[in-house]
Amino acid sequence: MGIVEVLPGISGGTVALLTRIYDKLINALSQIGKFRNRKDDRAMWLAALTFLVQLGFWMACGFVVSMLTILELVHREPRLFWGGIFGIVIGAIIQLARSVPAHYLLRFVPIGLLIGLPIVALPAHTIEPPLWLFAIGGIGAFSAWILPGISGSMMLLLMGIWMPTLEAVRDIDVTKLALFASGMALAFAVVPRVLVNLVHRYRQPMLAFFVGLVASTLYRAWPWRSGTGFPELPTVGSDAQLLAVVVCSVIGCASVVVVMQLVDRDVA
Repeated sequence: MGIVEVLPGISGGTVALLTRIYDKLINALSQIGKFRNRKDDRAMWLAALTFLVQLGFWMACGFVVSMLTILELVHREPRLFWGGIFGIVIGAIIQLARSVPAHYLLRFVPIGLLIGLPIVALPAHTIEPPLWLFAIGGIGAFSAWILPGISGSMMLLLMGIWMPTLEAVRDIDVTKLALFASGMALAFAVVPRVLVNLVHRYRQPMLAFFVGLVASTLYRAWPWRSGTGFPELPTVGSDAQLLAVVVCSVIGCASVVVVMQLVDRDVA
């Protein structure tokens, strides 16, 4: 989850769904915000806190690894990188859709697409962002983090603060990081409770909706782009990287399938 949070292609929420910890994550986030000084509540609160601390530690490790290694690949070989992300998203769609009845997929996947596509199709802003935008970015990043489909990094990319935020982390820019953290704290107080209720009451429709959201990110992950940033088809025969991109996509998709088989084996 920490690795993918740096990348504007697949969300941490999607990884949580695939690895079967999504329910535990949103329950823990919701539990932290409603502490009661009773024995049972204290035990549940401490269990939630322990889980989130462990998750946060390993996410921080993945975040650092991603910043030090994967971002270099984005700059050097962007098509190969996005080819791998495209395959990972396809694998995630297949795995998520397997657990949802077909009639829910037919009804709610289009809704997820209709909501997700306008977001991912927005052009990324490139001007120097105002400071207040970092607080808005914190709200969007946290919300997207626990909402499978739209990644937090993609939200930051569309708002024009993806690289400025990473640079703020690298340079320890206290002002920008404090504003970003305040936005995340506000989202933390509201979003998990809403999601817990929705997922518990309408689990299958929500999962189908998440499949549509995840599918919408294929637009942004498409490796070939025109000079204006819109998707375009590769030129067969003259694109030297075509085969390499396809191979990266196949590897990305297969990696999701392999990981899911390992997760299912451990759960069983």
